[in-house]
Amino acid sequence: MTIRLRERLFRAFFVTAVSATMLAAAAVWIPGPDGLERVRAFAFPSLGAVGFYSALAASGVCAAYASIVSGLIVFRSGRTVSVEIFFFALWAFCQVFELARIGSVLLGIAGANISAYSLMTRLALFGRYAGSIGLFAGSLFSVGLKQERAMPSMTFALMAGLLFASIHPLNSVSPGADLLADRGNETLARGFELAILALALIDYGLAWRSVKDKAYLLAAGGLAMCVVATTMLRAVAAPWAVATAVPVLGVGTWLYIKSMHDYYLWR
Repeated sequence: MTIRLRERLFRAFFVTAVSATMLAAAAVWIPGPDGLERVRAFAFPSLGAVGFYSALAASGVCAAYASIVSGLIVFRSGRTVSVEIFFFALWAFCQVFELARIGSVLLGIAGANISAYSLMTRLALFGRYAGSIGLFAGSLFSVGLKQERAMPSMTFALMAGLLFASIHPLNSVSPGADLLADRGNETLARGFELAILALALIDYGLAWRSVKDKAYLLAAGGLAMCVVATTMLRAVAAPWAVATAVPVLGVGTWLYIKSMHDYYLWR
């Protein structure tokens, strides 16, 4: 993967994330508070107002994060030689698929059938699986994988994400607490994501042991903070979770990108 191709992909991430976020904001604005309250009572009767609007806010935070990080990388680090930053950008971009939760609300307004809810859920699952696998793929370059393997690695992450999202069982297609359809094997799925994160952290630990540069340890810490924050935004529909996750996500992102950027700056 050439630097020019990476620049184009960074721009594609940015444009797509911003466009999706703006469309979602407009779609929520049109029905207004009264329309949202009606759909909450009709399509999400098990959710209280606090849980419903917290889940909406968490979805919006994830999309805004994808847009901001993609934009910062485009304008500040677009020509970076760090493949790790590229795969981090892929993971950050994948957070925009959390807008599928807002999509579920819009489906409730439109009175869509159960198949549409299923599709929205699998769209969110694709972003989660592809992003997690992308983080692990990026960590492999810190332990010696050649940069020429970046494109196949990205393709594998996307295809694996599509596969896992398509086969993930759904217990039902009625919206749950996170505004998506209730899912089977949820504990197993979260365990898989945590295992992927653990493998990525191990790779950064091995890289630190090999080159004796603390940048890899700082990057690992930042990565862990980012994953913990996004997990909170997905799993906990409460205002405190959103308020806590935002600064953790910001600090973790800054720590990861700065560490990797500084490491390659002197190489």
